[in-house]
This record gives sequence, structure tokens and C-alpha cells, in this order.
Amino acid sequence: MANVVRNPATPYVAPIPGGVHDGTVIHVKGIAERHHNGFLIALQCSCSIDPRSESPFVFNPRFTDNQVIRNSLRGGSWGAEERHGGFPFNQGSSFDVAIHIKQQHYSVHVDGRHFCDYSHRMPKERVTHLTCEQGIRIKEIRFEGGYPQPTPSFPGSGPIYNPPVPFVHHLGGLYPNKMIVISGIPHPGASRFTVYIQHGSHHEPHEIAMCVDARFWFNNESNSVVRNHKQGGWGSEERTIPFFPFAQNAPFEMIILVEHHQFKVAVNNQHLMEFRHRIQPLGRFDTLRIDGDLRLTQVRFQG
Repeated sequence: MANVVRNPATPYVAPIPGGVHDGTVIHVKGIAERHHNGFLIALQCSCSIDPRSESPFVFNPRFTDNQVIRNSLRGGSWGAEERHGGFPFNQGSSFDVAIHIKQQHYSVHVDGRHFCDYSHRMPKERVTHLTCEQGIRIKEIRFEGGYPQPTPSFPGSGPIYNPPVPFVHHLGGLYPNKMIVISGIPHPGASRFTVYIQHGSHHEPHEIAMCVDARFWFNNESNSVVRNHKQGGWGSEERTIPFFPFAQNAPFEMIILVEHHQFKVAVNNQHLMEFRHRIQPLGRFDTLRIDGDLRLTQVRFQG
């Protein structure tokens, strides 16, 4: 399955459909424009380019140096540059850069030939946006493969241990007294993680019954738990909480209980909040999705 964008304007800044996963391939086809010093392709954790969001991978061919600089931007600071390898670009000429997402690294091919590997310095699951800037005229951007598939569900199925993130699981129906128990550990330096109860398994579905977004630091906001629903567009956010129950690199257990009129959420056996149902019937919401900066240790269902 591929998602294709043709002839977008530069700079191009957009979410990556489905996020990135092992097996995802991102193709950027374009022309290196004359009278420019180079161009830049970045995999970012958000959409800002000035100042730039944290970026696990930046690919920057520079004609002034005849080198391709690879780097990561984290916490406002650039890491050590990688510059080795040839220079397969020419001003005024077409190219096809393909970024293959692998378990331990990004593998970059230029015009069908392997060019370099770049080991992950940040969790690849944090990548949400692709940006293409500077001296590039984009002909096509293509996203291929790697979309998470719902985990099979059946009555009486046991706990799911250490599943990958993003986690997508068919709920087998949503109804009062159903309980979802999520155990995990936020990554050291985590920015946020998000739990969705939604219709369908897509990354950005039309309908989300409840989204719980735990933010350690995101958009200049710290230690907040933002709740919302989506029906075509997002609704009004709810933010009031008695305490912030999560800590980086510390295990937690979140319990979501479905009631007739609301969801109730507890963390580490302490009640955190309620979220009244905004969309009915509940039965149309068939998928649990979890993504962001965490490692899941167990997900189980009761009722």
C-alpha cells in the first residue's frame, strides 16, 4: 500500500501516514535546483521548521562541500555529523532518495543504489513528520509499507506481552464494564505518548471516541494529560487532572473502564479522570491504538 503526493510546494511539511515502522520506505523524487547550495530532507518529531522540531534524521546534500551531511537534532542541539561516502547529486538533475526504516538504522538509497546507513540516535517511533526544504523542486513523495496491522483478537485471549509500538489491536466490541489495562515504561527523555480508542485501524481515523495524550514536554506544555474526541475534526480539549501520574523511565499501569456515560481512567491504582462519551453508539469503536515515546510491557482486556 502506498500513499503518494505529487508536485507539492517547497517547503513541504506534512505528517507521515501511519507513522514510521520497520519496513516503511519514504521516496522523495525531485530536482536539485540550480543556484542553491543544497537541499534538506528531515524526519521530525513535529511540524516546526523555524525553529526546527526535534529531528531523529536529517539528510542534507551540500553542493558547496560536495558532501551529504547526516545528523540528528535533539533538545535543541545537533549531534555529531556524518559525512562519509560519495556525492551522487548534480545541480539541475533529477534524483530519487529512498529512506528505508529498519530496526537498528535508516538505510538510504539514491537512484536505486545504496548510499548510507544511519544508526538510530532517537526512537524511530517518535517520527511524525517529513520535511523537504531549500533547493529542491519536488516531483513526488511516496510512502510505502510498514503500516501496523491490528493484532488478532478473540474471546478469552490472554495478555499481550511486550508488543511493538505503535500498537494497534482490534477490541472485539466496546461496551459498558469492558476494561483495558495498559502497562508500560515511558522512554528516558520521552516527550509524549498517546492512547486512542477509535473506529478503524488508521493512524488518523475520522472518529476517535477518546484520545488520552500524556505530555511530559510537548508544544511548550509539560506534565499534562490532554483528552479529546474526534468526529471529522477534533473537539474541545479537557486538561484538568489532580496530579501527573507518569515519570520517564518509570513503569505505570493505566486502567480504562468503559461505563454507560463515560470512560474512567486510573493510573497506578489512583483515579485520574473521567471523560464523558461524546459519540454514540459505543459499539462502532473497535480499535485500541497506542503510540509515542514508551515501551509497552503488557496490554490486557477484561469484561
